[in-house]
Amino acid sequence: MAQTARAAAQRSGFGQRLFDELAALPSSSRLTRGQLEAIYALAYAQVMQGQYAQALPVFGLLAIYGPTQKHYIAGLALCLQKCGRHEDAINTYSMLLTLFPGSPQPALQVAECLLLLGRFDEARAELGRALRCIAEAGGAFDDCKPRAQMLLARLGQVTQ
Repeated sequence: MAQTARAAAQRSGFGQRLFDELAALPSSSRLTRGQLEAIYALAYAQVMQGQYAQALPVFGLLAIYGPTQKHYIAGLALCLQKCGRHEDAINTYSMLLTLFPGSPQPALQVAECLLLLGRFDEARAELGRALRCIAEAGGAFDDCKPRAQMLLARLGQVTQ
């Protein structure tokens, strides 16, 4: 819950309105939290087995019925990325950044997708944003720094 409170405190006005409107959708109350988590367990198991294509529609369902649950949106974005749907993944990771700001992980995933699409300048900008977020987090995301630096190095190799 502390993570959700922190995200709420960091959300922009637009991000908060989007969060509130998603939470107010009729689909958000059709299934109980327990039902959603049982479905999530299935999707999570599929992802752990590398079955991203099979998990994709399950995470899609979870994102419809639990549109304000960070782990459902993150799972959907990951499956989209692993299935080669990079534009859709970028959009979904961007939604995560809007609804749950303060974490560099979605920005790193966006940068990775942009690299795969050959959009190097955008990837560089996204990596800069992720590194700023890491630096401002007071050590909370230091484990993400090597990955960001590796992606920047890879970007340097590709564009040389």
